[in-house]
Amino acid sequence: MTTRQRVFGLGLSWLVGVWIVAGISSRVLPGMSAGRPWSYDIAKRVTPLTRWDSGWYVNIAEAGYWEPPTRVGQETNHAFFPLYPALIRVVVRTTGIETSRAGNLVSALALLGALLLFADWTKRHYGEARVVPAVLVLLLFPTSFFFAAVYTEALLLALSLSAVTAFERRRLALGALAGLLAGLTRISGLVLAPYLALVAFRAERDAGSARVRALGAAALAGASPLAGFGIFCLYFWKRFGDPLLFVTAQHNWSGARKSILDGPSLIWKSLVEDVQRGRILGAAPARTLEGVYLLLFFVLAVVLLRQSRRAEALFVFLTVAIVFASGTLESAGRYVLPAFPAFAVLAGLNARRDFFRALLVLAGLAQVAYVWAFVHWYWAG
Repeated sequence: MTTRQRVFGLGLSWLVGVWIVAGISSRVLPGMSAGRPWSYDIAKRVTPLTRWDSGWYVNIAEAGYWEPPTRVGQETNHAFFPLYPALIRVVVRTTGIETSRAGNLVSALALLGALLLFADWTKRHYGEARVVPAVLVLLLFPTSFFFAAVYTEALLLALSLSAVTAFERRRLALGALAGLLAGLTRISGLVLAPYLALVAFRAERDAGSARVRALGAAALAGASPLAGFGIFCLYFWKRFGDPLLFVTAQHNWSGARKSILDGPSLIWKSLVEDVQRGRILGAAPARTLEGVYLLLFFVLAVVLLRQSRRAEALFVFLTVAIVFASGTLESAGRYVLPAFPAFAVLAGLNARRDFFRALLVLAGLAQVAYVWAFVHWYWAG
């Protein structure tokens, strides 16, 4: 069995395992489920891995974008980027399956493609011995079940790896297309811009290209996710008159006026309140863990920097930094998932086999708990 076949098999096995856990979770202690924010008919028809923000993607896939919000605190679907729900709609119209199942299918296919690309990337940068441990770390990270849910994590990971791989191999057109699509997937796709620029420049210079050509490739690479983002903004501007409506909509949910610049101060205030009220391990353990994940990826970015992998370190740093613009740590464990170089670094712990295996077991058990909490509406991620 080749390494690629083994990686694909691990991906399939993991997907089956997550769905088994989700299916069992939906039948274990169902009476304890937290209040569902969806109507009965919607909650009844969707899959167990369709919760919370999944509903917005299902809604956009079925009905498109609504009219803009008219008051502070009004929740609308404009905070979500269009590519993922567009792909879901294509699958629904092609196969006729239910919308949430189409979303799960898009996520699963994106993940399997991403795993193969991640295996190739890890092999090129760290050697073949690091591939399987890195894939296991990626799959068993506690919040990685979002790769199977109706969320954008798997698609963004696949597009990010596609763009990086293409630019490393000097396939500029393919890399630019993947980068553009990443910019249409989620706002965190924007942190790809400087990473792709550095990757393209490095690849051209390593191949002996002139500095001018390398700078041109870097400019194209860096502009590609920005172009996708720009297309989305242009669409909102033409249709609703507000190119940044997604920012307005996202911050509008809080019920108070705020901007993206308020994010760091809001996070700091919530941390101070948790410490003062003794909620670190009490009422807010999930948020505490999100902060731990964020700190972990910051450390891994430092390790990448010490390994002289500056482009990869910058990508992970920016992925961490974008969390602070959100104004909350509660989704940090999900936001860091596309930062794939960090997982390759973390897999270096495989040198201590027993310790590494123990960590994988603990991470897998934590993931099971997260899936149960997600299925029962206790935790949104």
